[in-house]
Amino acid sequence: MIVTWLGHSCFLLEGKDSISLLLDPFHEDEVGYSLPPIRADIVLISHDHLDHNNALAAGKDAKVISGPGKHNCQGMYILGIESYHDADCGRLRGANTIFCFALDGIRVCHLGDLGHALSPDQVKAIGAVDLLFLPVGGRYTIDAAGANEVMRQLNPAIAVPMHYKTNALSFDLDPIDGFLKGKGQADLQKRLVLNNGELSRAGRSEQEFRVVLLNCPRAEGARQSID
Repeated sequence: MIVTWLGHSCFLLEGKDSISLLLDPFHEDEVGYSLPPIRADIVLISHDHLDHNNALAAGKDAKVISGPGKHNCQGMYILGIESYHDADCGRLRGANTIFCFALDGIRVCHLGDLGHALSPDQVKAIGAVDLLFLPVGGRYTIDAAGANEVMRQLNPAIAVPMHYKTNALSFDLDPIDGFLKGKGQADLQKRLVLNNGELSRAGRSEQEFRVVLLNCPRAEGARQSID
């Protein structure tokens, strides 16, 4: 699997068998910078806000999936888990869908704009997680402390932070610094290339995880293209 961060909460996941997924693509006017041309088979939308719901970003032929429930698409099983955009059961900002699926044998969880710690039922429904995408920028979602709590709940092999302040972002969020505090040296990469074997849970103790920071020049105010 190849993982590319396109800014904010948007990721392109490319499987070795050619299937690709685009997660939470944004409308460019909403975040302050652009998306490159993208091709993907499946688009996942966690909730209906403009910085997450650009369903046509991968073209009109891509299958768009939103909302909780069991979704089957192109041979993939995708689970949407009901959650909230705030800590008041959605009364402030509405509903949010957590998406879980396996690609190339790697168990992926994208939390969308999660605004609260997970319930025991949500943790059980999510299950084992190899690769976790989690918001850390606060204000509209969980903040650094909330993200740390969710990581303790899910114990992923790899955690990739998202939804935090960057130079080009047009609205205020907390920067990444609070989340990184106390975690040692984060792994900064242009793209994340993963194989199932390297994420084996065997021999990995509880709460032993790797934080990967993905680079997105557009989010920092530079132009970028997808090869």
